[in-house]
Amino acid sequence: MTRFRMYPRREQEQQMLLHCAHARYVWNLAVEQHSHWRRGRKAAPGFAEQCRQLTEARAASEWLRAGNQTVQVQALKDFTQAKNARFTSGFGEPTWRKKFRHEGFRVIGDDRVPEYNEDGTPKLNAKTGKQVMGRSVVVQELNRRWAQVKVPGCGWVRFRLTRDLPSAKTFRVTLKIF
Repeated sequence: MTRFRMYPRREQEQQMLLHCAHARYVWNLAVEQHSHWRRGRKAAPGFAEQCRQLTEARAASEWLRAGNQTVQVQALKDFTQAKNARFTSGFGEPTWRKKFRHEGFRVIGDDRVPEYNEDGTPKLNAKTGKQVMGRSVVVQELNRRWAQVKVPGCGWVRFRLTRDLPSAKTFRVTLKIF
């Protein structure tokens, strides 16, 4: 995993903290829903049902609606992956995320790029026969030391290039408090 330190402007930093709060809120709601499950009860809601509930919650709450939907859905997707991997990862059940300790959110790439097989031929969809389009993170190199990445709701955020840029479909923004 390659890490880069971001240098957001003050308003971008505030928006990123709001993204962190929304992602943490959605994650904790999912943890609470799944913590009430016991044997003999109806199953806890899955990812699709949680997405429907998120849509309803966004309609009812001004604070939640002010956040980015992509960030909130990705928090649900991360929870679902953690829940499904609890037996294989060794981490057990997903737990609560705490303010100032678990600050972060994941962003999926918005740029659509064609995918290719290892031999260079276009990767085709078996059903439609059309070329498969994958996701890619939108990154611009400014010079040999600086680049910028597009964060939803924040715009372009600069980061220092300390190593080569890998190709990525997603990236995670985390806040470290020293």
